[in-house]
Formats: sequence, C-alpha cells, structure tokens
Amino acid sequence: MSMPDAFETFDALDPARPVPAPADENAALAEGFARRMSALASRLGADEAGALWAERAALAMSRATAQGHVCLPLAALARRHEARFNEARDALLASGVACLVRSDARADAADLLPLVIDEDGRLYLARYYDYERRLARALVERSREAGVPVPREDIARQAERIARYFGPRADDDIDWQRVAAFVALAGRLTIVSGGPGTGKTTTVVGVLACLLDADPGLRIALAAPTGKAAQRMQEALIERADTLPAELAARLPRTSFTLQRLLGAQSDGRFRHHRDNPLPYDVIVVDEASMIDVALAAHLLEAVAPASRLVMLGDKDQLSAVEAGAVFAELSAQPSFSRAGVARIAAALSVDAKRLEAALPNAASAGDAQGFGDLFDTKAEPALTDCVVWLQKNYRFGLESDIGRLSVAIRDGDEKAALDALDPSGERAAALVDDGDAALSERTLARLAKGFAPYAEALAGALDGAQTDHALLFDALNRFRVLCATRKGPRGVDEVNARVAGKVREQAGIALALGAQWFAGRPVIVTRNDYALGLFNGDIGIALPGVDGLLRVAFRMADGALRYVSPAALPPHDTAFALTVHKSQGSEFEHAALVLPGAFVRVLSRELVYTAITRAKRRIEVIGSAAIFAQAVREPTRRDSGLAARMQRLSKDFQR
Repeated sequence: MSMPDAFETFDALDPARPVPAPADENAALAEGFARRMSALASRLGADEAGALWAERAALAMSRATAQGHVCLPLAALARRHEARFNEARDALLASGVACLVRSDARADAADLLPLVIDEDGRLYLARYYDYERRLARALVERSREAGVPVPREDIARQAERIARYFGPRADDDIDWQRVAAFVALAGRLTIVSGGPGTGKTTTVVGVLACLLDADPGLRIALAAPTGKAAQRMQEALIERADTLPAELAARLPRTSFTLQRLLGAQSDGRFRHHRDNPLPYDVIVVDEASMIDVALAAHLLEAVAPASRLVMLGDKDQLSAVEAGAVFAELSAQPSFSRAGVARIAAALSVDAKRLEAALPNAASAGDAQGFGDLFDTKAEPALTDCVVWLQKNYRFGLESDIGRLSVAIRDGDEKAALDALDPSGERAAALVDDGDAALSERTLARLAKGFAPYAEALAGALDGAQTDHALLFDALNRFRVLCATRKGPRGVDEVNARVAGKVREQAGIALALGAQWFAGRPVIVTRNDYALGLFNGDIGIALPGVDGLLRVAFRMADGALRYVSPAALPPHDTAFALTVHKSQGSEFEHAALVLPGAFVRVLSRELVYTAITRAKRRIEVIGSAAIFAQAVREPTRRDSGLAARMQRLSKDFQR
C-alpha cells in the first residue's frame, strides 16, 4: 500500500462523522483501522513490535475520539500495556505510521503521518491534531487585539452606547452583561458563558444595537450548531427587538443559520468558506457554542474574516459536543482580564477598578471546577485574556429557587446539596420520583402521561375542529417533555417514547394511521439536516390530518407560520414525546422529567444531569434512584485535549 492509499484508508475509517455511529459500528471501525495501520506498518518495514504498537495506538485513538477525546496521553497507553513511555514512543516512531511534531508552527498537514505524537507526549489521529493546531492558532490570532490600547474617545463613545441600550444600572453590583458588551465592542473575539436565564440573548441584542448605532450598514449573521438552536436564537432576538428603537430593530437579522449552512457545507465534505474565502459578515454571533466539536470550531474560526467580530455564547457547564472535543468549556474555563482591560471596563462602565477586579472569577479555581485545572499553566497569563466573560446572575428562576439551588449544586459537584434540593414528596418545583427498577413502573408511566394531558386535550380539540390554530399545539407540547439519559434499554428514549405515545393516544382518542408508527398528534424530531427541505437536526414537527384526511407533519417556523411536509418526505426522525438529553440542548420546557437508567452507565455525568435540569423553567422531576443521581453528580465529564496548552504556548510565542 502506498502512502497516499494509506491516508485514503485513514480518512475513510476516521470516526469523526456528522452523525455518530452506533457503538458496535464504532467498535468495528476502530478494529478495522487498527488492523490496517498494523498491516501498513509491516509493509513499510516495521518490526513486530512496531506493527503491534501501531495497532494498539490506532485502536486506542479510534475508541477515544468516538468517546469525545481529541487525544490521549501516550504515557497512559504505555502503562495500560505495562510498558515505558520511551518504549512505546520509539516503537511507534519506528513503525512508519507515526510522527513526532516538536512545534505547532511547523509541519504542514500533508506532512503528517496517520498517528501524531506532540512535544508534550499526547497521541493524536493526524486529522484531530491538525484541527486542534489550526483552532489554537486562529483563536490566539483573533484574541491578540483584545490587548490593543483603546483611545479614550472610543471608550467614551462605547460607554455612551452601552448606557443607551442597556439602560440605567439596577444596583451597585457588577453588571456582567455590560462587561460582556464592552468586551464585544472592544475586541474581535468574545466568549460569553452563562446558564439559562442569565441574559445571554439580552446581552447580544444590546451589543448588536450598539454596533448598528455606530454602523447602520453592518452585516450580521446569527448561527448555531443545530437548526433548532438557530431558530430559537432568532425567535429570542425577535421577541426582544421591541425594546429597541424601531430603526435599529428593523436592522436586526431576521434569519439564522446552522453552522454547516453558514460555512457552506458541500457534498464532498468541504466548506465553501474558509481562511482564503472568509464569511461575508462583519459580526457573527454563535449560540449554543458548547455543542461545537473541535473540527467544526476549527473551520468556523478560520472562516471568520480577520477584521470581523465573533461572539460565542454558551454554557460551560452543559454537555459538550457529541463528536470529539469540549471546545467551549476549555475556552471559557479561565476568565481573566489584564490590568489594562480592567481599567478600560471600569472607565466605560463607571465602576471601581479594584472592585471589578475583586469580583472576577478566580481563574485558577475556575479550571479546576470544570476538570480542566491541569490543562493550564496557572502561572502564565491565559491565552484568551480580556476575551472571556461569565454571566453570573440568573434572571429566570433565581439561585435561591428550587431549580436554581439544584442546578448550582450539580454544577459544583455537591451531591448532598443536590439531593437536599430534590423533594421526595413531589410538592416543590424540583422533585425526586423514586423509581429505580429496571423498567419504569405503570405508576410512573401514568405520571408522565399526565404531563402530556394539556397536549392531548389541545390535540383532541384540534382534531374535532374546536381548535383551528395548529400553532397552539406546539405551545401545549412544549409545556412538558421527558428527557432520557440513554437511547436504548427499558428506560431509554425509544422505549419511553413507545409507551408514552400509547397513553397519549388513549387520552386523545386517536387511532394509528399509516402503519404502526404514525398517528395524528405524533410529535417528531428531525435527526439529520435536509437543506433541500429546509429542515434541520433538532426541528420539531407534529403530524396532523389535512383536508384530504392524509397526515402531514407541521413545523413551526421562526416567524410563527406553519409549513407542512409529507411524512414520506421527512429526513431521518424520531418520535419526540421523549428526547435524549443531548437532543434537548437548545430547548426549554415549562416542566421536564429526567428519566435515569436503572444502573449507572458511562454516559451519565454531571454535565448531562445539569443540562437536563436546566431545560425546565418551572418544574423538574428526576425519575430514578437517589444513589444513581448522586453518582452522576459526582462524575464530571473529562475529555483529553491539548487545546489549552497549545493556546498558551502560541500566546507566549506571539508575545516574544
């Protein structure tokens, strides 16, 4: 096999996919890739030890990327096979399929071998090493402008606009929304992390108003990783547009994009927009950035024009991307401001500089709290200094509310406080329903079906003609949703959907149609983008009969209008009474129920439970055993990555 053929095989077996493969398919891909790397090493003249280590490393890295890791410590792989680090490294380098890269500034992607060992002893698949290296460089290049001195008159103008569009300060506390606004106005990269209800959308509306005030012709793009998240962002901006003067509100963007569509995804997997053909926008706002993997992040950062602003919004404590990387969590793990940055913010917002500095989150402990503490050199200035802001005040349910206290306890990994916040009687807004058997009990299923009673009632009215506004069905559906940690198994989303669907049909008096799956009122979630139909991963539709009696699936657009699609034309989709927690990201429900597995599984984590809890605005029920819930709170997700260290090293190089 020639080396070009080896890379074709490597690309074909690379587990980075838009839709993750099932576990058994991932295992087959990993084993096949490992065997081919071993065979390639032998053909290139490697001895038995070299071929063996090529197989071990390829298998380990394929499995790791399927589990969300970008890299693995080679020392850990060596220990697993009872070998020394030097032994494993030397055997890999002698295999002919691995290379040692000593500096991020050298070696083109074409020069990399399928396996890469970096100067810190991390092992990568070449593609992921290249993504991480490119992303680190793009971030550091973009962040450098944050340290450039800003003329006094510019600070004064920015301060005036912030005061105009954010209104008078409500109290003497530091207003982090205003801090985020000033950072966004002053620099080309802004990372804003905040939980639900902390005002991320309000902040963006204010920032865009300030920018449009200064330049009415500004070209603005709104984007998110999924169609549902993009639509929600657009809807949220439209809702808040009436707080602005009419001439500014009219200039806000009325469309939003998935990141794939924004970048111009093509049939060959490439993107139309990249470093040599940047996006034609002056400001790009990306919501739900915690869902972005390292590959998509690299493509995005490189496609933003050097003079354009990029604002990334997300929640550092939520689940990371399904694919490899925890990019947003790493970027927001170390909020830090230089002395000059603090002085500029203090001057612009009329706050005391020392008080502002004292109120900043502790950068060292911030990384530790998220499990990233050992990824940073805490003695060095963070690479994204003057770029990262945490929104810390909750305007929706308050940190002293039941859901607020529960979310903070989970975020902090405090299992006792989290359990104390859950009411076993079910009377408070955060409740624990003790049902930890292998399958959900009939009593629990009846409880879940009761949550959908308003939807069943609205659906019955729509079908008998009493309720003609089908858009209201979406409001009824969003009052309650079941969230599951797993897809398969008796407490997984597939089984829960099947059992709950039957009970909701009984409540509404609906028979099956079009075979065993379809019935009037069936909610579905799209699981793969279909650009031709304009339907995207995460879009929710409801099956309803038309005037001809045939079912059509209604989708509510951002402007509130409905469009109808034949069930036969739909892209891949699932029933949506119950969603996986991953699929619920970007959504909000009045009331939600989290169904935990009957036994602890690898997918359970602090971030998964936190994400599920914060989907609920008024009430959350955790269904499962207290022990399983507590164990999940104790288990933070940890993804191996070299991004933080790579950014710090590049930042030092730029400062020399």
